[in-house]
Amino acid sequence: MLARADPGSESRLLRLIIEVTASDLDLAEVMRRVPALVTEATGSDVCFVHLVDDERQRVVLAGATPPFDEAVGTVELAIGEGVAGWVALHAEPAVVPDKWRDRRYRYIPALPGEDYASLVSVPMLVRRRVVGVLNVHSREQRAYDDHDLALMADVASLVARSIEKARLYLRLAEREEALESFAARTVEAQELERRRLAGEIHDGISQRLVSLWYHLLAAEDATDPDVLARELATAKELTTDALSETRTAITGLRPSVLDDLGLGPGLDSLARSLSGVDIELDVTAARLPPHVEVALYRIAQEALQNVVKHADAARVRVELGAVPGGVRLRVADDGRGFDAGAVASVDDGHSYGMVGMRERAELVGARLEVVSRPGEGTTVEVVVPDLSP
Repeated sequence: MLARADPGSESRLLRLIIEVTASDLDLAEVMRRVPALVTEATGSDVCFVHLVDDERQRVVLAGATPPFDEAVGTVELAIGEGVAGWVALHAEPAVVPDKWRDRRYRYIPALPGEDYASLVSVPMLVRRRVVGVLNVHSREQRAYDDHDLALMADVASLVARSIEKARLYLRLAEREEALESFAARTVEAQELERRRLAGEIHDGISQRLVSLWYHLLAAEDATDPDVLARELATAKELTTDALSETRTAITGLRPSVLDDLGLGPGLDSLARSLSGVDIELDVTAARLPPHVEVALYRIAQEALQNVVKHADAARVRVELGAVPGGVRLRVADDGRGFDAGAVASVDDGHSYGMVGMRERAELVGARLEVVSRPGEGTTVEVVVPDLSP
């Protein structure tokens, strides 16, 4: 079995692991320091720490005893593949006295294992969810007993908490960065909106009001009934145009339909305002917090504007409705499409506003996905998680 340290030594090593995992919020640094401590604490020869990538359903090497640390980030297995993948799938430890006789073992060229005969692999669990897998290997063939597994489980539990803490810290830092970026963009957008609104008032509403004033003066001085009627008709027309432009400007600032009827009718109104494209609507009324409704409305508005400006589409479908765990907004067109991966993180004239849409989604806790390929149309999908307590 493992060359076991005395209880006092084991306690000291566990305390060292606790200090590392409790004091360091940098996940890369934790992954660098933990393998050596685990190797010493378990009396093993080498240690590998694999983290679970839930989205890609893979286990990825994140830490290792030198010289295997050079392979960090380059070695990964599918969930269920190899011993580490099996442990990640079943959330159970695996004791392998002779790995060459165990069908679960997979030889990885980047981690040559011919010098190691036995291994033990334990899941790192956080609230019964596997966040990683901890492996130790020994050169000599050994049988691992309950004490070895208990020690490994203690170590895995400590490391798992550290991983979760580091990931939460990283998400918080990313969210703070996104908030700072969004705040800067919001200020810039507000200035642009003020300039736009000032331009609309000056070039449109203001000019019409000036013309209205002169036509009313002309009507006041008119003695010919025909001239009076003509001037009043022109003034009426100018008044109608000014009112129309005023409503358009106000709607651009804050769609009143959201306040009056909610997101569903708001999307219906938005979609029907488009011209030159057939609209298919499948919208179910859903009342969400006001800031969430505004975010989804603006995302839909940006997506539909892209359809008109860039997609060269014949049809667009707008969907809003409940899905398991939340509410989904979906805007899909049959247009020319584009390479979504090439512009997803670029905020320039060719990004189609995706950076802004993604930031709006993130700030309300939603997930935004854009799927598009040249010649295959574009789909923008936003899923807002259930916000009820």
